[in-house]
Amino acid sequence: MGGDNGLVGPIAAPGTYQVRLVNGDQEQTVSFEIQKDPRVSATQQDLEAQFTLLLRIRDKLSETHEAITTIRNIRQQTEQWEQRAKGSEQHETIADAGKTLKEKLSAIEEELIQVKARSRQDTLNHPAKLNAKLTALTGVVASADAAPTEQAYELFEYLAAQVQRELNRLNECINTDLAAFNSLIRESELAAVIPPVFAENRRS
Repeated sequence: MGGDNGLVGPIAAPGTYQVRLVNGDQEQTVSFEIQKDPRVSATQQDLEAQFTLLLRIRDKLSETHEAITTIRNIRQQTEQWEQRAKGSEQHETIADAGKTLKEKLSAIEEELIQVKARSRQDTLNHPAKLNAKLTALTGVVASADAAPTEQAYELFEYLAAQVQRELNRLNECINTDLAAFNSLIRESELAAVIPPVFAENRRS
């Protein structure tokens, strides 16, 4: 579930599956079977439980990364509007609102991911955040062909609750602070795009 090439998906439990290939109007479906290694002592139920938990961790990790992407997108757009507001009467008001919005977004982001980590060495100097903890849990659950332990379930529920808390904070920030910032932008009647003066314009 990890390594030098990044995260990979959970390994499916033994069973019969289908793969579908679509090419234009042509479609073909083929069934195949994943068989359990005869040396593995875990039951089918154990392996299915492991796969189910790994899927839940994957989905929660995806939610975490989607939230981080949303935060960074909002921050980028906010900074762009702050730049457009420079020189206008509303610049200071917009800048203050943008600062407050970005501070709240950063506080959420810093719980979801270690923003100070730029390399693997940095992870030794700064504490792991929620996405790294979920990734580590994935490695633990997938480390053996066995049912997840009770501790693994408990840790997942704890981390999932922490992620959900930050997602709730993000939704509240979007519904209040971002909404207020957008209202300021609309009221300011700033031009959406201000083209630079170029040679053709100067000749006209």
